[in-house]
Amino acid sequence: MKKYSFYFKESKPFVKLMMLICIFMVFTSIASFILSITSLPSLASQALSQIIMFGMAPLLWSLMFEGTTYKNISFQSKNIKYYILIAIGLLIVSMPLIDGINIWNNSWHFQGEESFRLMEENAQRVMEKFMQDTSTSNLILNIIVLALIPALLEEYFFRVALQTSMINLFRNKFIGIFLTSILFSLIHFQLFSFFPRVIMGMFLGYLYVLSKNVLVPIVYHFFNNLIIVMGYYLFNTKIIETNLTQTGYIYTPILFALSLILTIGLYFLAIRINRKEN
Repeated sequence: MKKYSFYFKESKPFVKLMMLICIFMVFTSIASFILSITSLPSLASQALSQIIMFGMAPLLWSLMFEGTTYKNISFQSKNIKYYILIAIGLLIVSMPLIDGINIWNNSWHFQGEESFRLMEENAQRVMEKFMQDTSTSNLILNIIVLALIPALLEEYFFRVALQTSMINLFRNKFIGIFLTSILFSLIHFQLFSFFPRVIMGMFLGYLYVLSKNVLVPIVYHFFNNLIIVMGYYLFNTKIIETNLTQTGYIYTPILFALSLILTIGLYFLAIRINRKEN
């Protein structure tokens, strides 16, 4: 009797990419349906949609086309500690650079921009709603739902599944990382912070390609989100007087230039470590 396997090892890159998109769309529909028939609190709805769309979709895809779900996760990977330090350093030194790009992106004006501005405002209101409760328990929940879960699941979806498929399809790392970064930014539906997210997506993409370990971009993504959560918390509890997450807070032309130089320097340091490994 002929055996049938759920593992499609010999599938072409295009097939893998199309199947990933189809699986993601199916799970997105499932998430939308579940949320439409339930009355969950906002944080619970956010967590559930993330788990279904960015968790279950790449999990199924990995089982189908990779035969495993954990081959890109390893604490024993050579030089992993150096890549993690580079990821944290990159997050810190690139802040004025990202902030400057955000100012430029937010200054766009065009016909029909009002609807896109409204989407930005709605996203801001949703975030502020999450942060209204300044209790310790809610802070922990916010860190888990808004920082940890997105870092874990989005990085596995975008870097391990989508970016790998893109690179294999186009046979070019830059194109694969760039296209994935665009999709990573588009899926947030915020046009006036589109380019900063593309740049961050490029950072995350190269961190994954160079380290060959998804834990590295997960660390960057988690601490980036954690800074946002803690910025709101410190502002809402009156510990600080200025919201650290507001656009333009850490930008000056000098800091922007210095940030660009240091960012490039960390990129070449990561490349050097990668070449030594190989």
